[in-house]
Amino acid sequence: MKILAIGEIIFDIFGYDAVIGGAPLNFCAHCVASGADAALISGVGNDEFGEKALAYLEKFGVDSRFVSTVSGETGKCIVTVTNGNPSYNVMRPAAYDMLEADTKLISDYAADVFAFGTLIQRETKSRKAVKDILSDCRFNHIFCDVNLRKNCYDEESCRLCLENATILKLSSEEEPLLSEFGFYESAENEKELLENIAKSFGNIRLILFTKCENGSAIYDARSGEIVNVSAEKVQIVSTVGAGDSYSAAFLCEYLQSGDIAKAGKKGAALSAHVVSYKEAIPK
Repeated sequence: MKILAIGEIIFDIFGYDAVIGGAPLNFCAHCVASGADAALISGVGNDEFGEKALAYLEKFGVDSRFVSTVSGETGKCIVTVTNGNPSYNVMRPAAYDMLEADTKLISDYAADVFAFGTLIQRETKSRKAVKDILSDCRFNHIFCDVNLRKNCYDEESCRLCLENATILKLSSEEEPLLSEFGFYESAENEKELLENIAKSFGNIRLILFTKCENGSAIYDARSGEIVNVSAEKVQIVSTVGAGDSYSAAFLCEYLQSGDIAKAGKKGAALSAHVVSYKEAIPK
């Protein structure tokens, strides 16, 4: 079970604390902890944070062969947490905005799943890297967490996710922002909404619709089945990285068993653990 993700390596800045993060890095680390091999395509700067990031990847067991050291600064994000809910100010430019893709080496890695989102597409060069991989490489699944961050997404980056994902993750907070682009018809209820998204993009097989304390809904576009998974009740410290852990646990279980209900419960359990800590990748 091999998973390959492309995206940002970021240090989340909480006041005077700097914590390693970035959605694809969090995702890969949790995939490794869930029993998969995972590699990350990204960029870091030739600076102290860049050295620390590479050390963290080794610690987490994430393959860093596709991480380039470039002249730009390692990514940073100012995180403000209010009542457990984070808001993000992603600094730009950053090293990961300058990455390129060696599609021959990526094809040789032979990943089962390729994962990407919108933030890595915010600059022309890194967006081209994503498109080159989609064009030149083949995967059993393409996993997309749209992961909308203020001023870091647009219609094109969202469309690229929707037009290529076989498994799409979308949160209830993000969906209204996505629907503004008019990609799919509006709906009067949740099941109809997920059906409309899948009808508009025939490549989508599964939709993971996460709803914070209200759990998640998993829609199978092939069977029309919808599975509701309850969120585990825990004391919330921070929701930073909760979605990334849910995605990793769900995906690794689904790849092994094909059971979406069991995979959803695994995702809920791991995300409940993560929100009990400030860090996105707690011990």
